[in-house]
Amino acid sequence: MKGMKLKIIALEVFACCYAMPPAFTHAESYFDPGLLMHGSGIDINQIDLSDFTKSNTVTPGNYDIAVNVNMIHAGEFNIPFTKDKNDKIIPNFTVEQLKNFGVNISAVPKLRNLADNAEITNLSDYITDALVTFDVQTLTVDLSIPQIAMVPNFAGYVPPDARDDGVTALIMNYVLNYSNNRQLSKYHQESSTSDSIFTNINAGINFGAWRLRTSYLYNYSKNSGSSSDSDSDFSNTYVYRTINAIKSTLRAGEISSGGTIFDSIPMKGASLKSNPNLNPNNMQGYAPIVEGFANSNATVTIRQNGSVVYQTFVAPGRFVIRDIPASGLAGDMEVTIEEENGKQTVYTQAYSSLPMMERQGMYNYELVAGRYNGGITTDSKRKTFTLGTFSVGLPYNITTYGGLLVSNGYNSIVGGVGLSLGVLGALSTDITHSDAKFSDQRLKGQSYRIRYSKSLLSTGTSFDLTALRYTTENFYSFSDYNNAGYDIKNGLAPWTGSRQRYSFQTSISQSFGSYGSLSLRAAKNTYWGGQSSNTSVGMSYNNNYKGISYSLSYMVDRVKSYNNSWPENRVVSLDITVPFSLLTNNEMAQTMSARYGISIDNHGETRNQAGLTGSALENKFSYGLYQNYNSQGSNYGGSLNGTYSADNSTLSTGYSYSDTNRTMNVSMSGGMIAHSDGISLSPNIGDTVAIITADGAKGAELTMGAKFDRFGNAIIPQLASNTANQISVNVNTLPDDITFKDTSMMVYPTEGAIIKRNFKTKIGYQAIIHISTAGKIPPFGAIATLISADKDDDINTGIVGSNNQLYMSGLPNSGKLNIKWGNQGDQCSISYTSLESIAVTADSPVRTLIAECK
Repeated sequence: MKGMKLKIIALEVFACCYAMPPAFTHAESYFDPGLLMHGSGIDINQIDLSDFTKSNTVTPGNYDIAVNVNMIHAGEFNIPFTKDKNDKIIPNFTVEQLKNFGVNISAVPKLRNLADNAEITNLSDYITDALVTFDVQTLTVDLSIPQIAMVPNFAGYVPPDARDDGVTALIMNYVLNYSNNRQLSKYHQESSTSDSIFTNINAGINFGAWRLRTSYLYNYSKNSGSSSDSDSDFSNTYVYRTINAIKSTLRAGEISSGGTIFDSIPMKGASLKSNPNLNPNNMQGYAPIVEGFANSNATVTIRQNGSVVYQTFVAPGRFVIRDIPASGLAGDMEVTIEEENGKQTVYTQAYSSLPMMERQGMYNYELVAGRYNGGITTDSKRKTFTLGTFSVGLPYNITTYGGLLVSNGYNSIVGGVGLSLGVLGALSTDITHSDAKFSDQRLKGQSYRIRYSKSLLSTGTSFDLTALRYTTENFYSFSDYNNAGYDIKNGLAPWTGSRQRYSFQTSISQSFGSYGSLSLRAAKNTYWGGQSSNTSVGMSYNNNYKGISYSLSYMVDRVKSYNNSWPENRVVSLDITVPFSLLTNNEMAQTMSARYGISIDNHGETRNQAGLTGSALENKFSYGLYQNYNSQGSNYGGSLNGTYSADNSTLSTGYSYSDTNRTMNVSMSGGMIAHSDGISLSPNIGDTVAIITADGAKGAELTMGAKFDRFGNAIIPQLASNTANQISVNVNTLPDDITFKDTSMMVYPTEGAIIKRNFKTKIGYQAIIHISTAGKIPPFGAIATLISADKDDDINTGIVGSNNQLYMSGLPNSGKLNIKWGNQGDQCSISYTSLESIAVTADSPVRTLIAECK
């Protein structure tokens, strides 16, 4: 807040100075000091206003500024401004900051031997052709640094030595559910009751670069007239860490192998897998190489789906762009080459991709060793195995991939190729061969798979992923082999443990612009061994008319019936939602909506549901009220539910009824982190998080939605790993009399890290001091500095404004201010006491006093 108010005052000073007409006899703007003084006894010719007569500059000192590097926002920093040898005010950067901006320090001779904290006062003295520009109106510094001095493919890249493994801490998410159900007899007399409790805890511990994760489940149930039953279990317990040297992740414990090349295998063991997220952002995933020719120095802009995804400058001649960021599975790219004279050349680069595809020169691998740990059958062979897979990007938009699995009694090998076919989309095909030995026979078989993806921007059609697979009768996947001869567990669908014969799946979407959108998801599987086929379809049309949204859908699936059969279920449904804001301007109604839905299935049952939904308390509380009517079975029913999102947890409750039962449920969920400063709570905790501390900042908010608690701690529940994350303070939420030294910081967490950072604060009063005419009268623009006995305290300064007024923040209850202007002897000091005794208003925490400068 202090820095923000100083900026406002400084900008007012600059605006006043710039508004004065220049003297025609001067090459630069001139400000007459006589306009500021009215017989104060001070020699006006000794007043130094040179810092205010120059355009687009500031007085020396520290400022919170935004920094852009080669037109890319790098963050906001507290940067010192000093005078260089030409008496020009310029920003200073440390070597460490330049490194974080992407400068290749080792490639710049004048920088490579400097310490990280060494200050660079004039960047062009160290990097040839580097340019630093400052805009005082927006408090922004733009750094233009030649690409030869930058780390290749740096965009979004975090060097290994800058990545933060975080602190030692315990992390936990919890869900607690309780429900009570009453089954009613035909005449609504209570016939039975049941109570159940469900607890799910996901916990972990971080120690250095290692992360331990586990899940705990607890179930309790009790029915009237019978004894209670309970069970508990730990599952999914594993450790992992990032290995930066080989850009990989090591995992061990209850894990699963990857499912892109071989089918995913549940196991107890260890895996070492390449981690694409450790590459620069623009080298992750598959993207095509763009080639072209520029007749002059040109700007190349690449757009996808109407958005700019890449822009660079190229020299005259042929150019090749290899580092376009991957941005999805499909969507052709529009390439624009703009020459120096403004002439533009535009063409389309077809782009489609599939999950296993790699850009040219990049690769992925996985090495696995362990024991099968499947859970769909009552038991299994639990064979030990080793597995290896790889994929590598080749020229001409080709990716080749393969893998090998070896076990006692079972072997499997897979090989395939992926192709980007330009306007025809992306296609991959592979063959898997299995060799399985049973007690009485040895069976060999093959599985053939084709996958396809394509986006047609001109028609708005997208084939997100279409896959076709056929397996011979003697083909066994490793899961099939381990489960063969064992019964599936109770409650699972009968086809769960069956071997697939033929499978087809597709996902297609079609946009009609203002006329809505249509989506289709379909899958069909047939099985060896006499098991019937299984078909699932989901098709929906969505649109809105003058704010009224509606959806028409058709679903095909299988639902378990009361007699444990799984009949095919086909349902057509219509849903309509009407916001109350269309009907009234009432404030409460702006968050309310009415909903009606009707569905008809192939068994002749019609279901109707009417409901009312809304939110309150600044969207912290949401609620829903529904009434149902069915043509068969339970004819009527209804429900009421509500959810409150508190600062540290989420609470939910609900009640439902029908002509055969009554159900009440209560739920609570949240998260916590135990760290060196105590325990911090949050509604939820992600895998990679940050603990931000700031003394005295209770109630202040961060721009990522977190809020400081009464201990000055805030949890940011989810960060992006292995890349830059900017954390900023919402200055409009700061408590009175609290000043932040910096309001923004950048963090670079590794996967699963718990980052801990501190915003330095100064707890002090804000005051406007009216300088009495009884003593010396400092001129407009004089600099006031708080005298502090603590050498570690940051310098606290202010600028004397018009009418002999001085605004300061971060002031102690009693203190002394030293004010300087002009020559060395032009100074005076103000002593004050008992700021806390000065009354403030609800609208302004600023105290007002009169003081003499001696």
